[in-house]
Amino acid sequence: MDQNEFFWISQRLSPAEVCAHLLALAVVEFSYTPNSTIALELDGTAGRLKDSGRGMRLTPDIGDTLGHAERAMTGFYPCTPKSSELDLILRELVWGKHGSPGPSVANAACKALKFTSMRDGEIWSQSYVWGKPSGPAELLGSTETTGTVIEFETAEPIDQVAVATVVGALCSRVPRVSIVLRTQSSGPSTAMNGRSTA
Repeated sequence: MDQNEFFWISQRLSPAEVCAHLLALAVVEFSYTPNSTIALELDGTAGRLKDSGRGMRLTPDIGDTLGHAERAMTGFYPCTPKSSELDLILRELVWGKHGSPGPSVANAACKALKFTSMRDGEIWSQSYVWGKPSGPAELLGSTETTGTVIEFETAEPIDQVAVATVVGALCSRVPRVSIVLRTQSSGPSTAMNGRSTA
């Protein structure tokens, strides 16, 4: 995928499709850490996606200038699930026939996005505006947990019914995945495929 195609796709994503692409990232992570949890909160144009997967490195690899997460959030960086069956499901429900473009497509479609990762005992965070870093990754502290939190803002309100439909489809098609969806308008959380919370 070249830069023009990447830009073209990101500019055509609806706010609900932004959520779907970010959810697909969490489901890919679930394929590698099947005991992880996924929760999505929506309120108008704002969203918060949290998973308890492995987290991503925000510091550069040895000999590199960009951290793993920044590379994934700013360029073409396909996130491939562990199984070909899950890849087919995500292509059908979210990505389309070309497969995963990676999280950068959703990031570029967001007015603002903050990516926080818990990994290797550290909490790192980096913020973006329309897909571009607003500064370097920052070390926030230490932790004993792992996972990622993506807080994002779209240009228009998020269609919560469309997102709930995607969540329901993912939970019915992906074995053992459970996604807790909380919307400001719906009151209590809705847990798809298992756990429920109030």
